[in-house]
Amino acid sequence: MFEELNKNIANAKEKLTRKEELKNLLQRTKENLNTQMTKEKELHKILQNEEKDAERLESFLKDIEQQLEKKRQEYLRAKLRYDECCSLIDTLEKETISYNEELNDYVNIELEYKELMKKKKRLILQGDDLDAKELIKLTEKVQDLKSNIKETKEALNAGEKVREALERVLSSLKSAKGWEQWDILGGGFVATAAKHSKIDDAKSHVHEVQRLLGIFIRELSDVKLSSDMDINIGSFEKFADYFFDGLIFDWVVQSKINDSLDNIYDTSNNVKRLLSTLERNLDGFEGELRTAEDEIKRIVEEKC
Repeated sequence: MFEELNKNIANAKEKLTRKEELKNLLQRTKENLNTQMTKEKELHKILQNEEKDAERLESFLKDIEQQLEKKRQEYLRAKLRYDECCSLIDTLEKETISYNEELNDYVNIELEYKELMKKKKRLILQGDDLDAKELIKLTEKVQDLKSNIKETKEALNAGEKVREALERVLSSLKSAKGWEQWDILGGGFVATAAKHSKIDDAKSHVHEVQRLLGIFIRELSDVKLSSDMDINIGSFEKFADYFFDGLIFDWVVQSKINDSLDNIYDTSNNVKRLLSTLERNLDGFEGELRTAEDEIKRIVEEKC
């Protein structure tokens, strides 16, 4: 009966922990969604203004090429950032729906957990069995370690997906490197150079990287990392902005893609450092788990 109760408590505790995680994830996602929707409105307004300015300049100031080129850059920056923002909003809306649906599975978990803890307390007060108390302590430790392992593996999985997506961006940019002319958006106002499909591939991959980075950041918030581990979250969140700014600068000034490549390398190295730390943490948690489970086995066998 005691083992079954502990098992039920551990199960309830895991569900309670997941519910709190979901509530936090949902709150952060809603906040991020609200931020992005506000940003989308601002960027859309900027986009419309810049496009009007650019079209006006192209129609009436064709002889002032320098000013027109500046407006092209501003329009490109606004268009790229606006597209990225819209992509993030779509992802965040889907995540919000998913978290709300899963939260429905944990409506009464607090009450269930409290009832199980009351039963556990009554059993403990009925006697003074030191082995039983130690078994309870170890069981709780095992559950905490399993939770840590689960969260660390989720963060590792998210980080690996980011790393793979960054490799795809890198591959596209390397293929495009050396082409002296290519068109970032294609057609219409900005059709001033021959379109190169590899740049389009890179843009598509960057949207995916930004989406996966958002997931990775949220997963990292649930795990414990070394105190000396510097997580440059700001650079992750603005990855797409940095990438596109570098792409625009290289397109206009150098007809190369050096800045965007440097941004990919820096982000990739940061992700790899985090993955190494997560792997070390996972090894430590798994070692502690084996030790705790061995101790539980010893106590149970000695009681038989």
